[in-house]
Amino acid sequence: MEFLSIAVDAQGPDLPSRYTTKAGTTFTTVVDAENRVGQALGCKAIPNAVFVDEQGTVRYIKRGGFDIHKPEHLALAESWATSPSLDELSTLSEAEAEKVIKHPEALEHFRRGLTLYQDGKTDEAMTAWREGVAIEPDNFNIRKQIWAVEHPDKFYDDKVDYAWQREQMEKGQ
Repeated sequence: MEFLSIAVDAQGPDLPSRYTTKAGTTFTTVVDAENRVGQALGCKAIPNAVFVDEQGTVRYIKRGGFDIHKPEHLALAESWATSPSLDELSTLSEAEAEKVIKHPEALEHFRRGLTLYQDGKTDEAMTAWREGVAIEPDNFNIRKQIWAVEHPDKFYDDKVDYAWQREQMEKGQ
């Protein structure tokens, strides 16, 4: 069994790597600045868990809120490691179905914002990202890019402020 961590961060690989270094991770972490993997899997929030079998078939996705420290998530990962068969879990619950991207056009705004941001056009990028959020308000991945630019202290100082992020989502910010 192999683990791969994929960070979604338009700011590039240097900032997320601080956390993996600090945590002393022994698995590979890559940065998907364009969120291509999340888009392909329909994920609009992080963290996710994706279990893929030896043939490359996605067998299970937990969209948003995956935390290996939670006993139920640890048990799920251990079950997969010992007997990789989660077919009975592949049907989306109602709560899980709400976490699937429903408005692909919001992703176009995400991509446009990313290109603008990389070109140094931060104000225009923020406008594009806000347009994406207006289409899909619960898309955490787009919101996170806005927050990371406006409030880098909540993401890139010593630790990520998850409580602040939850508050922003509840306020619709």
